[in-house]
Amino acid sequence: MLRTYFSASAANRFSPALILTTFCMATITSANAQIRTDIVAYGGAGWGSLPVAASNGGGTFAVTNAAVSSFPSWVATPGVKVLKGDFNGDGRTDLAAVGGAGWGSIPVAFSTGTGTFSVSNAAVSSFPVWAATPGVQIVAGDFNGDGRTDLAAFGGAGWGSIPIAFSNGNGTFNVTNYGVSSFPVWAATPGVQIVAGDFNGDGRTDLAAFGGAGWGSIPVAFSNGNGTFNVVNDAVASFPTWAATPGVQVVTGDFNGDGRTDLAAFGGAGWGSIPIAFSNGTGTFTVTNYAVASFPTWAATPGVQVVTGDFNGDGRTDLAALGGAGWGSIPVALSTGAGTFTVTNAAVANFPSWAATPGVQILTGDFDGDHRTDILAIGGAGWGSVPIAFSNGNGTFNVTNDAVASFPTWAATPGVKLVTGNFR
Repeated sequence: MLRTYFSASAANRFSPALILTTFCMATITSANAQIRTDIVAYGGAGWGSLPVAASNGGGTFAVTNAAVSSFPSWVATPGVKVLKGDFNGDGRTDLAAVGGAGWGSIPVAFSTGTGTFSVSNAAVSSFPVWAATPGVQIVAGDFNGDGRTDLAAFGGAGWGSIPIAFSNGNGTFNVTNYGVSSFPVWAATPGVQIVAGDFNGDGRTDLAAFGGAGWGSIPVAFSNGNGTFNVVNDAVASFPTWAATPGVQVVTGDFNGDGRTDLAAFGGAGWGSIPIAFSNGTGTFTVTNYAVASFPTWAATPGVQVVTGDFNGDGRTDLAALGGAGWGSIPVALSTGAGTFTVTNAAVANFPSWAATPGVQILTGDFDGDHRTDILAIGGAGWGSVPIAFSNGNGTFNVTNDAVASFPTWAATPGVKLVTGNFR
């Protein structure tokens, strides 16, 4: 069974601006099957397809560009947001669109596994309207633990509920809108960020809030699986203040490998540590703030992007930094599981320069199926290849830069966005 952990909406959740990184870990589905990360492009003006670059595992890609009914036009509509997930539970990544003005449906493009998509556009009660409300954010997750991705909405002014659209697996959704104590108000507070994750390890997606001015807690809304939430708002030492510090970014991940989502902060001016709030599973957090050599300074360097992943395949979330002007390495902070990190900064051929190129996007995934996170660069003007830095598991990387037909050009097209997943 393919098990995917969603940590945050963003982005495709890989937005450098938000750093609400999606961290997906895929396991072997059978003794002979590998899961490799693929890429889909969408949003080009006038497009009638969803180009797919399916990784062959060695730095090359098999590109398909089959026509897809209607969905490419819908996702290019102003205000529309695309979320990825497994909406029918078949182990392949699908796409859903929300936020179109006047929409009364949630279009879904189900991956068939061959580079084509089956599109549904069934009417959905109320949720599409709520999703298009100014200030509202949508996250994807499995809020009832049935193996299918659902959608949740929050952040509306004056809201007292968290609407959920539970996927039925066929393009239809069952919508709930139960009252939730306090959390909807906190979610709409200026400066507050919401992240999704499994903070108690029960297999259902929960929500956590941070970043409010003067806050001394990390509110968590634990999903009960039926559209209701149990809200906890216990005091947390120091981390809420650090999370609200200007310039600081917070990411989710499982930094100790216990199956519960944790939070890590970085990017503060002059910081010499990486604070982590380890989830205890009850809405409380154990905070560590150990000194980390060099990496906090690099993370705060202008233009640098920090990405999360499991770069050594030990089941714990690590951090990597890239994009610094003139850099010739990819610094990696490997989590030891106790709030400390082992930092490496080995030279890497070419990739650091490519990553710092204007217009280039950085994507993470397991592009060779070895259960270690790799880093991919795409979108450079005139590029005809997709450079990949394959992790060797020890902080070093093996770089490939093979030609890829057409896809690099499409990826660099104005308005086009990219999403990673298992589309086969």
